[in-house]
Amino acid sequence: MDADGRDAMRQWIENWKRVGPVLEEERWERLRTMSDDEAQRATGDLLDLWQPDWRGDDGEALLLHQRVFGRVQAR
Repeated sequence: MDADGRDAMRQWIENWKRVGPVLEEERWERLRTMSDDEAQRATGDLLDLWQPDWRGDDGEALLLHQRVFGRVQAR
């Protein structure tokens, strides 16, 4: 990496040190104020992203979580 690249990287890191905590606080505030319905919808949307042809653990852990959340929604 040349000097310009290092300077750009340093600037990015400095920006992230300032902006990262602000974004993290916003994320937690959104989670704190979410209704149960919103949280269930967000969780369902996240779980719907799983694709059966993904490589890795073949989604076993995600499938388990889907079953658990499905039982909660059925109540």
